[in-house]
Amino acid sequence: MTRSNRLSQGHDLPPVSFANRFPGVDLDALRAFVSVASHASFNDAALELNLSAPALTRRIKRLEAALDLRLFERTTRSVALTTSGELLLPRAQGVLRELDASLRIVTEATRIRAGQLTIACIPTAAKFLLPNIIGSYHRRRPEVRLRLIEADLATVTRRVVDGDAEFGIAFLVNDTPELAIDALLEDPYVLACPSDHPLAAHEHVAWRELRPWPLIVSGTTSGNRRMLDTALRDIDWKPERLIEIEHLTTSLGLVEAGLGISIIPRCAAPRDTHMRLAIRPLIEPSVARVLGLIRRRDAPLSPVARDFRLAMRRMAPLKLAEAGWD
Repeated sequence: MTRSNRLSQGHDLPPVSFANRFPGVDLDALRAFVSVASHASFNDAALELNLSAPALTRRIKRLEAALDLRLFERTTRSVALTTSGELLLPRAQGVLRELDASLRIVTEATRIRAGQLTIACIPTAAKFLLPNIIGSYHRRRPEVRLRLIEADLATVTRRVVDGDAEFGIAFLVNDTPELAIDALLEDPYVLACPSDHPLAAHEHVAWRELRPWPLIVSGTTSGNRRMLDTALRDIDWKPERLIEIEHLTTSLGLVEAGLGISIIPRCAAPRDTHMRLAIRPLIEPSVARVLGLIRRRDAPLSPVARDFRLAMRRMAPLKLAEAGWD
């Protein structure tokens, strides 16, 4: 009985170790097969795998030859799995999932043994908050090697979700099912304006009072911008003339040059204001982001990560004055 007949009669394929039972089958060929099956397209699979179309075709042909099976019915317009291909697909996916899970376990175990902790952090927290956190932890655990990733909010959350970082120090704009946050610091948004600006004469400034003035603001994809747009959707506060920037430090330079006013988190404001810059609280309403330790809800923490989280929870909640701001 041929392999094809055994498949057509429903006999199980081996759940693991294709390479041992079928010489010539390798992981590259299996990944190519799964990708083509998932996309129902050779072109899309080639793009996903960063292969040329001929190279992808060779991998599929090599797999079909090794198994003595036809895995796809191909026409000029469509790609469909054969009966044999349908039987193979879930098993091939299982092999790849098992391999990926095993490699992650090995990597995580190696990192634990090495006493390494990876933390992703947004720039404002990295500059103004992280030194106190890291200093406090390092005094307690000097043997732990820390790896810090400074990135924007989207990258920080992605690194945590993907498992590239045990923690993120940032804020969450919306509820994210796979992430949890241990609050550390409430960071209100404030107005930054030139010291000779009319708004600098106010003790507090209402959002609606910003409308006549040119506003220097983060782009629509930034976490701070999305936070403000969500919190202030019910009030009419947006000035008509905008200058969009990517980094908050850029906005402060433009404000000092007299090109407009800006809204920044209090943590991003200079600790010692000088003659050219004024910082004023924003009210009606007061809006703040909550900085904290972001982690995956369903991921077990290594001993080092558990110890770090415990140290952070002992520090929280911080007040601005405790973190170095008055």
